Amino acid sequence: MKLKVYNAVVLPSLLYGCETWTLYRRHIKKLELFQKRALHSILGIKWQDRITNLKVLDKAKSNSIEATIIKTQPRLIGHMIRMDGCQMTKCLMYRELQAGKRNQGRPKLRYKDTVKANLQWCRIKPGNLEGHAMDRSKWRGSTHKAVANFEEACSQKLTTARERHHRTASVVITTDFQCPQCPRLCASRLGLQSHLRVHR
Repeated sequence: MKLKVYNAVVLPSLLYGCETWTLYRRHIKKLELFQKRALHSILGIKWQDRITNLKVLDKAKSNSIEATIIKTQPRLIGHMIRMDGCQMTKCLMYRELQAGKRNQGRPKLRYKDTVKANLQWCRIKPGNLEGHAMDRSKWRGSTHKAVANFEEACSQKLTTARERHHRTASVVITTDFQCPQCPRLCASRLGLQSHLRVHR
């Protein structure tokens, strides 16, 4: 029941208007952190249980925040492309400013930059965007496919990182830097020199 309330009330309130957001990585991390804390609290999972975040999402039968945003933003883009040409939102989407200047430094992230990044998960090229969006069923299938591709890529990335971490942690360090005054083994010559201060 708590999960149903969370999915029906909390998540829509948290992501209200996310179709128009221009998010940096720090914003997504904060949203993901909120979701992790909420799901851990609802499911009664503590950090001592050593359950990965992927297993928590699978247990809650929920998608990550970034996957939800990747699903909703292309929906809005497809809806705006299918609008009449006189609609204000479509005019704002296709127009550009003729005059103006920006501050010195790296340009800020724009909305169309996030849309292009999300369309890569849909496997849609920007040149075929309008023709692809006219078919609603095909466009809806592309958004679902984008979520599946993103979740698969994230799980594979986290799994490989975890395996690499376990491999490096299981390596036994064999060194010849033994203390001449006690049976202590040091990992490097510098460590041995700092350990010898104890005997001084």
